Amino acid sequence: MRQLFWFWYALFLIGLLAVLAMMRSNSGAVLIMSFDGDAIHMAQIVLRMQAGQVPHLDFLTPLGAMAFLPIVWLMDLGFGVGGAFAYAPVMITLVMLPALYWVGLSRFAPSGALALGAVFLVQMLALVHGGVAPTVTASMYYNNWCWAVGALLVALAVVPSRLNNRWTLLAEPMILGVGVGFLLLTKATFAVFLLPALILALLIGRQFKMLAFSVLWSMVFLTCITLPLGGLTYWQGYVQDLMFVANSAARGQPGAPLVLMLLAPAQIVGVLAVLTGIVFLRQARKSGSALVLLALVAGWVLITHQNWQNDPHWLIPAGVLVLALARDVELYNRFGWPLKRALQIVSVMLMTLGMPLLVTQIQSLLIHNSLRPDRFAAVFRSPANNDLRFRGAKDGDYRIDRPFTALASSGAKPTVLAGETLPDCQKSTGLVAELIETGKRLDQMSQAKGAQTLYADWINGLWLFSDTAPLTGGAPWYYGGTPGFAAAEFVVVPLCPMGQDVRRMVLSEIEQDPALSFSEVLRNDLFILLKQD
Repeated sequence: MRQLFWFWYALFLIGLLAVLAMMRSNSGAVLIMSFDGDAIHMAQIVLRMQAGQVPHLDFLTPLGAMAFLPIVWLMDLGFGVGGAFAYAPVMITLVMLPALYWVGLSRFAPSGALALGAVFLVQMLALVHGGVAPTVTASMYYNNWCWAVGALLVALAVVPSRLNNRWTLLAEPMILGVGVGFLLLTKATFAVFLLPALILALLIGRQFKMLAFSVLWSMVFLTCITLPLGGLTYWQGYVQDLMFVANSAARGQPGAPLVLMLLAPAQIVGVLAVLTGIVFLRQARKSGSALVLLALVAGWVLITHQNWQNDPHWLIPAGVLVLALARDVELYNRFGWPLKRALQIVSVMLMTLGMPLLVTQIQSLLIHNSLRPDRFAAVFRSPANNDLRFRGAKDGDYRIDRPFTALASSGAKPTVLAGETLPDCQKSTGLVAELIETGKRLDQMSQAKGAQTLYADWINGLWLFSDTAPLTGGAPWYYGGTPGFAAAEFVVVPLCPMGQDVRRMVLSEIEQDPALSFSEVLRNDLFILLKQD
């Protein structure tokens, strides 16, 4: 059986990929249960890109083009936005499956290879970003892609290969270079914080040729992807957007402060466990591996800190890594502990601590496969995109409840518009329903048809629900400042937004900019409409 593991491992990867891929679509659609705003954010960007617009040049986003291009490519082949979203990670996984197969066989025992393969596939194809709540969402799917690809690259660079042949010399630099390029063009923080550890691992392992050829492959990949998007101009815009968001008061730090995050129960046990593993590696005379693991931990922690909800998805990959590094350890420490067994215990601890997140992601696919499509509605105006549906609908029509569910925001600063203090209200649900109703009411105004319209909330996607147009140079998700505001002909101010502080920031930015002037032209129970003077 062990001698035929190469066959059973291929069968395992292909079979699991097929099963998980089928679960990403339910009756030909993706059914969104929560975080509706994230699905609208994704839909805005891919539809704008399909129309020929370029991220960072035509609209502001801190995410790289590869977070959306796989979806756009499938839409160009005829898929709707839901179907393209469902199968984009399947397409990416098919491309990377030979690399996953090779890394598993060349660097791990069967148990480690199976663990790496399962984590990679579940992470890539999950329909939830993390957390512990059972749900289905498009929220931060690009983080899942980066965690999966990052784990594969770490295993490739850090764990010594047991097989050395022409494939190693030719293919491994390509895997590493293209993988780093993918991370950089998907979410740059993953590449920035993992790259030092990857380079350190190659230098300590004296893999200078692999490092050089990896850099070459990375440059080839980055050039091929970004040259059609504008080349140097694209990179200038990308860096500017990253710097803008990093300094943004609205989104510069999406989670808790770093120290508080590390002290949280979900983090501190894992960090202490991996630091213990580093001590054991030093005692086992693997100082190089210990140093690389320390650099990895720093990178993983910083990545986690930059991601909303601060989910430590690095725990299981760290456990698999420690298990592989313990393989040839035979020494005992001065307390008489067998260090191989000690490292194996640390590995089991790390993987156990990471299991709740993995279980949540597996559940997302099982839940999605069990949902009733008739309880979800297609909400976008274009029938071509009816394969992305949202919960809360029955018989294809959304029910608008008044008043909307709201959260008391007694600690929030008041929002003042033209000397009037707006209601202290913040929605917890009802975003899609309100956008639909707002779009209908705007369509009753002939002046609003084709007009670029700013929505004073987190999400700026009214054009998906009405005959209005997206903001030129605007931000599909608000990060602060006035991006695209000068092009706005109308501003819709919701009376009960998803982000009360965001509404206040938008109106404050308009008030402070002398080049922007808007006056009220309409008011109802949903919003106040301002028109450019």
